[in-house]
Amino acid sequence: MLAIAHKPNYCETCCMTQQDRVHPETSRGHYSLEVLGILYFVLLLLLIGIDVYQGIVDFGDLWLAPILVVLAYLAADFLSGFAHFLADNFGSYDTLIIGPNFIEPFREHHIDPKGIVGNDFVDANGNNSLASLPFMPGVWVLVPLETTYYGYFFGIFSLSLCLAAFLTNQIHKWAHRDIPPAFVGWLQAWDVILSKEHHNIHHESPYDTYYCITTGFWNPLLDRTRFFEQVERLIRRSVPGTDPRLRSEREETLDG
Repeated sequence: MLAIAHKPNYCETCCMTQQDRVHPETSRGHYSLEVLGILYFVLLLLLIGIDVYQGIVDFGDLWLAPILVVLAYLAADFLSGFAHFLADNFGSYDTLIIGPNFIEPFREHHIDPKGIVGNDFVDANGNNSLASLPFMPGVWVLVPLETTYYGYFFGIFSLSLCLAAFLTNQIHKWAHRDIPPAFVGWLQAWDVILSKEHHNIHHESPYDTYYCITTGFWNPLLDRTRFFEQVERLIRRSVPGTDPRLRSEREETLDG
């Protein structure tokens, strides 16, 4: 069964310091890393954007840009689901580096779904900026964004993908607000971004479906095809020493 960290009771919560209440799940060191990650992300976004703009000047064909933006947005939705699936089903709180900083927040979120609403901008979006950083320098350094036609279009796709990935947890946070900002509610109503009603399906035990949290576009298809169930079985049967049963099956056995 998944390890569940101790959830502080009301008295313990009241005794927390002000800093603990602001960042209840983030160490001071990781919070500082998130701040740096966001700043570095913005810098790389600007550098890639400058090269893409030069490509616009040299190559044009802007009619393709909206298509690439939509494709990148849908790709970000799928990647958000795959990352969410991995964090919910593999590893533990003790897994080196990613355990306390990535896996734990996802699983604690099932215990306290509303907790994310209290996260500030850094806590909500810092991890996503860190996850994008290994990819972005490679795009900027290795891909001839402003000098080749296909590099220019890859730049548009990459820029849109990274921006959508960065905003995913902010969108996720909005999906947990009882009354989101008006423009957010409009985007949710038109399924442009993840809505509360759509995301509530994931928060029904055993939390094993509807993992995508950018727009949720892929969730119905992935659920009907049992995509994540099949991937989990494949991983568990392929990795030596891994229990071949699904997480939900193991938990059901323990609860029974």
